Amino acid sequence: MSRKNDKTLRFYHEVLGLERLHYGMWQAEDDVTIAKFKEAQIRYEDFLIANIPPDVKKILDVGCGTGIMARKLLNMGYDVEGLSPDVNQKKYFADKLNAKFHSTKFENFTETNQFNCLIMSESSQYIKLEKLFTNAHKALKNGGYLIICDYFVKKNATGIQSKSGHKYDAFVKQISKSRFEIIKEKDITESVVKTLDIGKDFVSRIQKTVEIYTENIVKKHPHFTNLILWIGKKKIKKYRKQLQLLDSQEFKKNKTYRLFLLHSTTES
Repeated sequence: MSRKNDKTLRFYHEVLGLERLHYGMWQAEDDVTIAKFKEAQIRYEDFLIANIPPDVKKILDVGCGTGIMARKLLNMGYDVEGLSPDVNQKKYFADKLNAKFHSTKFENFTETNQFNCLIMSESSQYIKLEKLFTNAHKALKNGGYLIICDYFVKKNATGIQSKSGHKYDAFVKQISKSRFEIIKEKDITESVVKTLDIGKDFVSRIQKTVEIYTENIVKKHPHFTNLILWIGKKKIKKYRKQLQLLDSQEFKKNKTYRLFLLHSTTES
């Protein structure tokens, strides 16, 4: 997790008006609309909360987004703190609730024996594996839990989809070498991929809008347009490549989205 101004977070929150910044859990019959996406995100959040063990009291939300889930947990009676190196997440968290916020990378987090549970919702992918489990174990009280919900790269993944996220095999191997044991693992890939479909649809609509409003410019100034396209050809190529990240079929071929519930042990 790097300290930065997360433009993706700002886009989802300030442009699309979404308070939750993670994938949703869709139902098979759901239409791909913003309204259904918001419902899917709430369903995803409820799914995470339902997997919190009953003896948990104090929680650290690692990569806490806009603080929506932390606020729900506080309202449910949990003692919750947030953590993120992102300046916008710090602002959104502070605006929404009166709770402690740690403005730092998880790799640099030093508090020990403080929490019963850590939740990493799409934040584990930004944390180096060698630090993830050692720091998590230090932050937890004896017998604490680590909930990770994120996507992972399959063994023979190719293309741009293989570039982001931890390798699934390496992740599971690291767990086996850590002071954690797997209590639960659930593949929810099929439930989340409609999020990519709605993202691709939204980007396509923007692209079509730009094409419509630039038609006259292209007709009146063809040579100028060709010059701009030539200058920006690298960015256009990169943009088209990035669109592949919104291909749900490619996602399913190359990635797996999973929930892990881990229990800390005293064995090394």
